[in-house]
Amino acid sequence: MAKRFLLGGLGVVLLSAAGTAAVALNEVHKVVEALGQTKAVKIAPTVLVPTSRGAPETLLLVGNDERPPPKNNPFGSVLPHANEMLLVRIDPSKPTISMLSIPRELQVTFTAPSGAVITNRINSAYTYGGVELMLKTIKRLVGVSVNHVFVVKFPKFRRAVDEMGCVYMTVDRRYYHVNEPGGEQYFEINLQPGYQRMCGKQALEFVANRHEDTSLIRDARDQRFLLEVKAQYGATLFENREEFERILGRAVETDLHGTSQVLDLLELLVQSQGKPVRQVPFHVNLLSTYDTATSRQIHESVQSFLTGTAPISQRTLNEAVHAARRRRHGHANPPGLSLTPTPSEALDRARSDAPNLAFPLEYPRARQTYGGSQADTLRLYDVRDQRGHPHPIYVIVLDSGPLGQFYDVQGSTWTDPPLLSAPSQAVRIGSRTYSLFYTGEQIRTIAWREGGAAYWIQNTLTNSIQPREMLAMAEETVPVIGAGSGAGAAVTSAPPGFNLPRRTVAAASTTSKIAAAVSFVCLAVLGLLAVLLLSRRRELIVLREQVAQAMALKARQRPLLVTAASTIPAPEPEPTIYHARRRWRRGVLAATAVPIAGLLAVLAVHLLHAGRSSSSTTRGASVPVAVLNATSSPGAAHRLADTLTADRVRLGKVGNVKAILVPGVYVLYPSGAQAEAQRIARLIPNVTPKIAQVQPKIQRVVGQRHEIVVLFD
Repeated sequence: MAKRFLLGGLGVVLLSAAGTAAVALNEVHKVVEALGQTKAVKIAPTVLVPTSRGAPETLLLVGNDERPPPKNNPFGSVLPHANEMLLVRIDPSKPTISMLSIPRELQVTFTAPSGAVITNRINSAYTYGGVELMLKTIKRLVGVSVNHVFVVKFPKFRRAVDEMGCVYMTVDRRYYHVNEPGGEQYFEINLQPGYQRMCGKQALEFVANRHEDTSLIRDARDQRFLLEVKAQYGATLFENREEFERILGRAVETDLHGTSQVLDLLELLVQSQGKPVRQVPFHVNLLSTYDTATSRQIHESVQSFLTGTAPISQRTLNEAVHAARRRRHGHANPPGLSLTPTPSEALDRARSDAPNLAFPLEYPRARQTYGGSQADTLRLYDVRDQRGHPHPIYVIVLDSGPLGQFYDVQGSTWTDPPLLSAPSQAVRIGSRTYSLFYTGEQIRTIAWREGGAAYWIQNTLTNSIQPREMLAMAEETVPVIGAGSGAGAAVTSAPPGFNLPRRTVAAASTTSKIAAAVSFVCLAVLGLLAVLLLSRRRELIVLREQVAQAMALKARQRPLLVTAASTIPAPEPEPTIYHARRRWRRGVLAATAVPIAGLLAVLAVHLLHAGRSSSSTTRGASVPVAVLNATSSPGAAHRLADTLTADRVRLGKVGNVKAILVPGVYVLYPSGAQAEAQRIARLIPNVTPKIAQVQPKIQRVVGQRHEIVVLFD
C-alpha cells in the first residue's frame, strides 16, 4: 500500500505537470506564430543582451514615424525616424514596472555606419543606422542594456487600435494643427478636450503629435495612452488572448521569435502581473531647438528607472487621512498649499452653462495655476458607453504650468466609465467618499459620486500636481447652482489642507512572506511524513524477516524437540520478542529536522532584517539639511528642525530668508541627493512639499551649498 500510495501521488504530480506544460507550450507556440506575421528585426548578436529564466528584462518600444508624401505635396515625405523611444523595465524583485521615455530632442553624438561623426537629436540615429545604431546610442547614453526591441509603424498602430476596440481616455486640452502645402509636415491633429472614446485615427493623432509642448509632455502622452490600454484591457487579456496575439503580431516588428525567448518573457510577465506601472521622468534641460542632459541628470533618471519605488507604510497613510478629517472639523490648517481662488468670471460662465446639463455642474473654487495661465475651458458634450448609450458630460480644462501642463475636472451621468474602475483605495472625508487612482506612487485621478452623477479630477500628463493639492481641490469642487453652491459667498483663499502621502505600491508584504514560509513548512512536513512512512515500512520488513527465520528454525528443530521432550523434561521456554533497530530512523529524522530548522531560522532572520530595514529607510541622511523660513509665520523653521532632530536627521542652518518663490513648502536638493530629499519630504508633518533640484539663483539667495534645503515660502 505504501508503494502504491507513493507511486499514485507521484503519478498525479507528473500528469499535472505534463498537462500544464503542454498547455503552456501550446500558448507559447501561438505567440511565436503571431509574432511571425511580420518580419523579424535584424540586429547583430552583440547588440542585444541575452536573457535567462526569471532574470529582469529591459524592453525598448520604438515608434517609427515614416510617412510617404501626401497627394497634395509630393515633396512632403518623412524619412524613418524614432518618434518614440520607450524603455520598459520588468523586474520581479521590484514593486513596480518602470517606463522611461528617451527625449527625442536630446542632443547626442554618434557615429553613422558610413563613418561620419554626427551630433544631432537622438531620434535621428534611427534615420542613419536603423534600430541597431539607435540601440548602441541609447546604451552609450544611459548605460542600460536592452534585451528585446519592438518597432511599431504608425499605420499599423492605427489599425491595431481599431481592431482592439478603441480606447476610452482623457484628452487633456484642445489640439489642432493643419499642414500647409510647401511647409514642414507635422501630424495633423484635431481633438477636443475631455473623456472620450478614441479609435485608431484619434489615438494616432494624440500619441504622434510633436508640433507643440516639450519633449517631456510629448512622451507623457504616449505613456498615458499605454496606461489607459493596460487599465482597460489588462483584465480581459487572458480570456481574449488569441485575438490580442493576432493584433500584436500584425502590429509590431521584433527580434523576439524563438520559443525559449517568448517563454522567458511570458514567465516574467506572469510574475509581474498586477504590479503598477511607474512613469519615470527623464531629467533634461529644455532648450529652444533641442534638449541637453548632464551626466548627473542621466544617472539620476536611470537609477530611478532601475530601482523602482520605495513603498510607503499603511500607518503613515492612515495618519494622513486622520489629519485631513481633523482639519474638516475645524482644526488648524497646515501651511504650504499652493492653491489660488477661482476667478468670479469663470464661475459666472459656469452658472450660465449649468442649466444645459441634466445634473449639477460642479466647479472647483480653488485651483493650482500660475500668473500667465490660460483661461479655463468649459465644454459640454455627450459620450457613448460600450453599449452605445449616450451620457451627458462636461470638462473643465485648467492650465497649471508654463510647460503645457493641463489638468481636467469632469462630471457625467455615466457613473461607471472604464476610467473609474478598480480604484486603488477609498478615503471618506465629510459626506464624500473619494476614490483614489494611482500611477505608481502619484495620484492620477480622484473621483466621487453624488447626485446621480460621477465627478473626477485628472492630474496632468506628467502627474505634476501633488496628492495633497489634488484632494484639496476635490474638496473645493462644489455645484455652481443650488444647495452647497455657495453662490454669492466669498471664495476661500486657503482651502482645506490635506496631507496624503504617496501610496504604498505593490510589494512583498509580511503576510505574503509568512504564507510562503508556511508553504515551505507544509512541504517539509509532507517530506517528513514520507520519511516516517518509509522507516515504518523498513521496520516492518525487518520484523517479517526475523519471524520467517524463527519459523524456519523451529520447523527444522521440531523433531529433536519431540525426542528430547520424551526423555528429559524441559522448562517452558520464554517467548522471544523481536525488535527492529531504530538507529537508522532516528538518523533520518535528525538529518531531515536539521535542514528544516535551518530553513526556518534563515527565514526568520530574513523577515526580521526586512522589518528593521523597512522601518529605518526614513531615518537619517548623509547630506546636511538646512531649514529656512520665508513666511510671515514665525518659528516654522525651528519647529520642523525639532521634528527632524527627533528623527536623527543631520541639520545645517536653521533660520529665516527673504521670499524667493511662490507660496509653498519646498525640498531643494543638490546634485546626487534626490533620494535623500524624498526621504526628508516624507518626514515633514502635515505638508506635501514640492521636491526639486536647487537652481543656482536660489542657491545664491539661501547661501547653502551641498545641502538639502527645506524652504517655507
